[in-house]
Amino acid sequence: MKDLTNLVMNKKDFNRDIQLELRFTRIIKSILGNQFIVQDQIEDLENGTDFLLLKMTPFKIGVRLRRHKYFLKYPDEFTIRWSRPSGVKTEIDKIREGLVDYIFYGFVDKLENEIIQYFIGDLKIFKENEPLAIIKSNDPPDSELAIYKLSQLPEEFILKVWYKTPANL
Repeated sequence: MKDLTNLVMNKKDFNRDIQLELRFTRIIKSILGNQFIVQDQIEDLENGTDFLLLKMTPFKIGVRLRRHKYFLKYPDEFTIRWSRPSGVKTEIDKIREGLVDYIFYGFVDKLENEIIQYFIGDLKIFKENEPLAIIKSNDPPDSELAIYKLSQLPEEFILKVWYKTPANL
């Protein structure tokens, strides 16, 4: 009976997370586009056919949004899935293998209507300078998480940080 209850709860949590993902996909794509799509002035002058020429180098970005209750407790930390009992590859394995280039890590407000804080991090810098992590069982205990403090990483790890203040309300 306990396994059935866990299965139902996991499915409920999964569906709730998917709804959060769908709600914020467009805004996250907009943020990332503004960060990574750049004007190539030389290419524009030499080969452009109109107003301007934009380019973006192909890469992969892992996106994670956390709920407000975590923001209240851990605004200066981020977590990466460390292990699963099943042995399935986790986020830390994929980062170490170079399968993901950047991380977008943000928090949403209490009503889950807007992103109130995020950072974009360079995972190459993370891999080269991976600090010690605190390893903790996840809730529900389906995996372990590595907890990192942003202050423990080199300054160049963070490409952009944004948080909601009265000035950007």
